[in-house]
Amino acid sequence: MANVKLSTKAIGSIVKIKVNGAAKDFIIVHQGLPSSAYDASCNGVWVVMKDIYTTMKWDGSNNDYKNSDVHSYLNGTFYNLIDSDIRNAIKQVKIPYQNGTGSGGSLATGSNGLSTKVFLLSGYEVGWTTSDNGYFPKDGVRLAYFGNSSGGNSKRVAYNGSSAAEWWLRSPSTGSGYDVWAVKSDGSGGGWYYGDACGVRPAFILPSTLVVSDDGTVSVNTAPTVSTDGAALGQKNAAFAWKYTVRDADGDTLTVTEKLDGKTTKTRTGVASGTALTFEQTASAAGFQKILNGNHTITVEVSDGKETVSTSATFTKAVHAASVTLAEPLAVEGDITVAVLQVTGSIPDDAKFKAEVTNNAKDAAPVWQDATTEVRKGVNIVFENKTATNGAAFNFRVSVERGESGEGGYIEAVSGAFQ
Repeated sequence: MANVKLSTKAIGSIVKIKVNGAAKDFIIVHQGLPSSAYDASCNGVWVVMKDIYTTMKWDGSNNDYKNSDVHSYLNGTFYNLIDSDIRNAIKQVKIPYQNGTGSGGSLATGSNGLSTKVFLLSGYEVGWTTSDNGYFPKDGVRLAYFGNSSGGNSKRVAYNGSSAAEWWLRSPSTGSGYDVWAVKSDGSGGGWYYGDACGVRPAFILPSTLVVSDDGTVSVNTAPTVSTDGAALGQKNAAFAWKYTVRDADGDTLTVTEKLDGKTTKTRTGVASGTALTFEQTASAAGFQKILNGNHTITVEVSDGKETVSTSATFTKAVHAASVTLAEPLAVEGDITVAVLQVTGSIPDDAKFKAEVTNNAKDAAPVWQDATTEVRKGVNIVFENKTATNGAAFNFRVSVERGESGEGGYIEAVSGAFQ
C-alpha cells in the first residue's frame, strides 16, 4: 500500500480509524490551527466521525459542558474504544468553550480553553455565529469543511443508521442554563434540553505526521533506524569499510542515501529492513583516492517514504603519497617497443610526480624506464630495453607525493597503449 502523510489529505477526505474493533469513517474538517482563539495545541488534523456513533443525553443537571455527561463519556468510555495506536497519538488540546452554564458562565479561549482529547464540535466551528442567533457562545471559528449559516446545512447532516438525525454540539445556549445547541436532521440548528437524547459525533485532533494508506486507514508510522560502526573514525590513510545496518519496525522498504561532505555519492532504493551495508565511497581504493586530505563527514540518510532519519561519522584523511601499478603485467607475443601513458586526476604542480614503464615485466629483474617527461608531455615512450628473457610484458608504476605547498590531490585513472 502507498502511504501519505495525514497532513497532505484534502479537507473533506474520509479516513478510517478503528473504534471498538470496527473501522469507522471520519471526515477531515480542518488542517492546522483554526485561529488565535485556539491554543497552539490545537494545531493538527481535525477529524469528526462521519456518522452518529451513539445517542445519549447531554447532561443530567445543566448545560455546563466541562462537567457534562457527554464530555465524560467522550474522554472515558469512547476514548478507550479507539484503536490503541491512534488513541495514544490523539493530541491533548485546549479548545474554546463556555466555562460554566450557558447563562452563568463565561467564554474561555486560547490557553484557558478546556483541556481534552475527544470533544463535540461547537456552533461556531460548524458555521454559525451570533448573526444567526444571539445565544451562540463565541466558542471557536468556522472549520474549513463547513459552510456559513444556512448555506452550510448540507455539510452538517449526519446519519444514525439509514436516517438523518439530530446531533449535539458542545455549545450551550447563553440565554439559559438548560438549553444546548444541536444540529437538526436537515443540517439547520436548534436548541435542545440538556436531558434530551441526541446523537454524538466524536471529534479529535491528530498529529499531521500520521500516515494514511490508500484504503484510507490512519496509522502511526515508526521512523527507520540506522546502527553504525561508530561516529568518530579518526585518521585514515587508506580505504576503509564503514558499515551500517538499516531497519524499519513497520517493515517498509527503504531508500538509503550516502553523502560525503553533504554531496550525494550513492543512492540505494528498495532496501529491506535489516540490510547491512558499507559506505561505498570510502570502501574502495579508487573511491578513497578521490577524497582530498583533511576533515570529512560521511552521512547516511534513510527514508521509509514518510520520515527520514540520518546518522553521520567523521574522519580525517592524511595521505601524502600514492602509487599505482598493475597487479599483473600485460604479456604479449613479440616485442614491445613503444607505449603511451596518461595519468588523470588532481595533481598539484609542485607534487613530486614520477612515471616508470617496463617492457620485460616478467623477468626476474625488470628494467624500469623513467617516463615522467613523456607522460607530462603526452608523447610516445620509446623503450630503450631490447631484452625480455621471459617474453614481452608491459607494466607501469606511477607515484606522486605532496610538495612543499601541502596541497593534496588524487590519481583518478591511468590509461594508455603499447606496441
